Amino acid sequence: MIDLFSTVLANSTVKSFGAVMAVIALIAFVAFVAANVRQGRPEIDSEIELAPNRQEPVSDEEIEGPRLARALSSAWLLLIVIAVGLPLYWLNEPSRQEGEVAMYDQTFINRGAALFAPTAEGGYNCAGCHGDKGVGGITPQFTLNDAAGKFKAGVYWFAPALNTVLLRFSKDEVKDILTYGRPGTPMPAWGTAGGGPMTDQQLDDLLAYLQSIQITSKDAQKEVEVSLRKALGLAKDAPIDYTNPATGKALFNLGLGDDPAAGDHSGAYSCARCHTKGASIQKGTEVPAGVDLSDFKGFPDGSGAFGYSLRYPIVPRQFLTPRALADFITTGSTNQVLYGQRGVGTGRMPGFGDDPNTVVDQHDGMFTDEMIDAVAVYEANLHLDGKANDLPNGPETHSFTYDEATTTSTSSTTSTTTKG
Repeated sequence: MIDLFSTVLANSTVKSFGAVMAVIALIAFVAFVAANVRQGRPEIDSEIELAPNRQEPVSDEEIEGPRLARALSSAWLLLIVIAVGLPLYWLNEPSRQEGEVAMYDQTFINRGAALFAPTAEGGYNCAGCHGDKGVGGITPQFTLNDAAGKFKAGVYWFAPALNTVLLRFSKDEVKDILTYGRPGTPMPAWGTAGGGPMTDQQLDDLLAYLQSIQITSKDAQKEVEVSLRKALGLAKDAPIDYTNPATGKALFNLGLGDDPAAGDHSGAYSCARCHTKGASIQKGTEVPAGVDLSDFKGFPDGSGAFGYSLRYPIVPRQFLTPRALADFITTGSTNQVLYGQRGVGTGRMPGFGDDPNTVVDQHDGMFTDEMIDAVAVYEANLHLDGKANDLPNGPETHSFTYDEATTTSTSSTTSTTTKG
């Protein structure tokens, strides 16, 4: 009822003006009928006595006097209404159109909000996993099966914040994820094309709602700084040393803590969500408790999961330099577009440093350039983490520095692509 009342109040000026005129016209019609009924006279005798040609004509003095004055006054008032009303209508037209667009957009946002709402409120319960207003949360229990397909355990999973999702994915990429889900995770397919319950229009409505709750790039970067200081054990407003490998490691795993209420946005800023198997499983939540989950979690950083492994020398195997890797982390991948040396994009690698939905603005993503450089150096050095690799000449031992990620090189500009 409240939404209906708000919609009525939100009607454009033209609709409101039309409603007022319709009411005035109705009142005038009723008054006209009442006046004619009141002035009507019953027949005295035969009909011929009431015929107009048998009645006494109105005198010239009356026709050209009070009656003419009333007619001219009415015409003059109508002329004033037209002369004043039309310019006012013209002046109000731009704002009327803007209000109509806003109301049009709000209609889809309201529909999307209803879809996002918990099941108890008639929605599809996106809020049940991703939190109210999409701030991140924990999924209901997710079933893990062993290699034979038998129940192994039930676990809880970090569901990322969605109030930054359009800072790292384009609208088309988000719609693709909504349609087909994230296989092997609690995120199901929601679109009918992926076997889910939502029509294409409903997905567009949900996208409109997600767009309405997005925070700004500066706010997202501020959130990262707050969470990063917490992960590094730094005091509020303490300077962050991005050249320290510990900073890159903290950013790689950012927000995947033990406490979902800690405000770390459930790993929305984390590389580990995709590149480390089991990183999103909340620790200590297995049911039955104490079950061996070594097949599902506890893997080293970047060992591969939804995204490929980063533990073999990604530089220079996939990217010629740490700078080229940093550029790719900034923009992410585009579906069926080559990146690096031989990678083909799927659109599911987000861009952490540049909003793909803006064309002119640069560096308007979730991470600052310093943050991206720190992550790139950490990933470029993951092959040094105590394990040999399969290079034909033996283990790669070269260690990359922060300066190598921040120094622009010719090769870095030719080995990466940007999102369209």
